[in-house]
Amino acid sequence: MTETETIAAAINQIDEKKQTLKKAFEDLQSHRSLLSPSFSLSWSDIDSHFSSLQSSLSNRLRLLQSQPPLAKTETDNAEPPVTIRPELKALCENMDSIGLTKFLTTHWDDDAMPNLELSAAFRYSPDPATMVLNAIEGSSNKGKAVDVRRVFVLLMEALIEINDVSIGVDTKEKAKKVAKEWKIKIGNKPFEALLFLHLVAAFGLGSEFNSEELSRYVLMIAKYKQATLVCNKIGLGKERVGEVIKKLLSGGKPILAVRFMYECGRTDGFEPVSVLKGYVKEVREVAERVCKEDKYSLKSQNEATDKEVSALKAVIKIVKDQGLEGEFLEERVEERVEELEKQKALRKRNVETPQAKGRKRPRYRSGAHVPKQEASGVMIMTEPSLHHGLHLNSFGVVNPARSGILGPYVNPVTAGLYGLAATPQPVYYDQQAGFVMPPFHPAYYP
Repeated sequence: MTETETIAAAINQIDEKKQTLKKAFEDLQSHRSLLSPSFSLSWSDIDSHFSSLQSSLSNRLRLLQSQPPLAKTETDNAEPPVTIRPELKALCENMDSIGLTKFLTTHWDDDAMPNLELSAAFRYSPDPATMVLNAIEGSSNKGKAVDVRRVFVLLMEALIEINDVSIGVDTKEKAKKVAKEWKIKIGNKPFEALLFLHLVAAFGLGSEFNSEELSRYVLMIAKYKQATLVCNKIGLGKERVGEVIKKLLSGGKPILAVRFMYECGRTDGFEPVSVLKGYVKEVREVAERVCKEDKYSLKSQNEATDKEVSALKAVIKIVKDQGLEGEFLEERVEERVEELEKQKALRKRNVETPQAKGRKRPRYRSGAHVPKQEASGVMIMTEPSLHHGLHLNSFGVVNPARSGILGPYVNPVTAGLYGLAATPQPVYYDQQAGFVMPPFHPAYYP
């Protein structure tokens, strides 16, 4: 429905909505006695107001419909201009293949060379396909800090981005020869397969090789971000792409499979949303199993968390890229990631908290029962020491905190005279004479 049709439909509903409003007004009028005496508004006033608005809107709509549609300007869909470094532009203009390779190798550690910039620079080259092929044939990897094959991939990706590139017959034949040489080196090496498929895609050589063999190489490089790009460019048929997706699913790589479904246009015959939901459930079960098998050790919990978070983030990326947020409301994938990361951070803080090296023995007040640890490790209570906090001298037991004698004085001579301890006699403290004996009183006998 166009914008004008939407406006017309809304205007046509005014009469219906006026009837609803009229009924509400009549209900209000039935309670007129409760309203202010100044309320004198009638339905005819309201109806007249809305009718005037309806007429004005209808006239403006007819005026709008009579106008010719605005033509889209070329700038509406134009992409923002790409900034090309002057040196890069000059290299492409001069078809300097060796210089181009050196430039990319030198600037490899800078911010990644955008494909758009390189593709835009290629348009200044009289023959970009030949320039790229010459760069591949004339470069050596000896003595270079950066693997020059990575530069080749970048060059061929930029060439693929130019949809209207013209490739001469001679250039295509040379590229075919290079492709056959690279194919021999593949074996079980995914990066060699990536190089080969880029060359096939960039120079339109898909029909020169067996489709089954090409699909096998695509399966080898499925983990690379360029996999779907070259898959679409080498001309694999719908059935071959479907076979790649099925093998990814059976090989336990559902995220890669779903990526191929969407980016290679094979959502028909597959259910990517169901695959993703099943994967979310599976990674949670696997994480629980990892923890359970190791009795929920700290190591197993962290390992399980890392794997589950990594898997869920891959799901989130696909969901956002394909606009599937509405399909994953119940799964709460993003909330689950936040929860797992908080749990891991909490475990880390608990581990880093220093534990007490040893417990201090409690202090006990004078007169309190002191716990004593037996050899068996059992704590028992013993009687308090009578000398705790006190000092002994020849006069008895003295508390330094108080003046005076707290303990009895025993005469050592009389104590051992008959082998019996003499009756303790108190010792008094006199501020003038110090410690003195009490007056002598003879013993009384019956």
